[in-house]
Amino acid sequence: MKLRLFFKRYKSDREKAIAKLLDKSLGIRHKRFELYLMALRHKSAARNIYNKPGISNERLEFLGDAILDASVADYLYVKYPRKEEGELTKIKSRIVSRSNLNSMANAIGIHKLLETDLQATHSRESIAGNALEALLGAMYLDIGYEKTHHSILRLLDKYADLRKLEAQEADFKSRLYEEAHKLKTELRFSTVECDEGRGKKQFKSQAFIDQKLIGQGRGSSKKKAEQAAAKKGLHKLNGDRK
Repeated sequence: MKLRLFFKRYKSDREKAIAKLLDKSLGIRHKRFELYLMALRHKSAARNIYNKPGISNERLEFLGDAILDASVADYLYVKYPRKEEGELTKIKSRIVSRSNLNSMANAIGIHKLLETDLQATHSRESIAGNALEALLGAMYLDIGYEKTHHSILRLLDKYADLRKLEAQEADFKSRLYEEAHKLKTELRFSTVECDEGRGKKQFKSQAFIDQKLIGQGRGSSKKKAEQAAAKKGLHKLNGDRK
């Protein structure tokens, strides 16, 4: 009976699934459900389906990004009283990196609940991290910072390998994601397999920041090609700053 009452006010299976995500994965009792619907509405849906760009999740994403930064900084400041500012910044960058946020968002199924006009599966998965930040912004407005902070810690504990993130020496791709996050830009890799003849397969990768090509690379695997492209991209970014 309780389960029926819980689902009674929701209009669709998608809304029921969103409510379940909030309850089970994020551990919250929401009050203003409309905020979470907006948090999962990509700008392509707001523009092309509703013809109302102002109802997308972009403003909530902006807010959630700041809340996440503050929450993770709070967590690291308490956990590592002897670490210097530079060390704390590096660890925080890895935790809130776009690749890590996408991974957590996909783990709890956000990519399946996005309202978007984009058809490609990989596009949904790549914007899931942004939607996660928007959800955090919605939570802050709905239930306040303290409860949102506890929910973030719960999320990190369950879906992110914090020890690995804290200890790792970031590779080129991770470092490029960190730089993109600092610049508030979108990083995307386009990787294809190419036949080099004599049965030898190669992969070619291109790294884009906000649709601008910043690095290209080749390798015997997709991972190696993307690492090579990321390395060129880092050199390009660092060169542009000099």
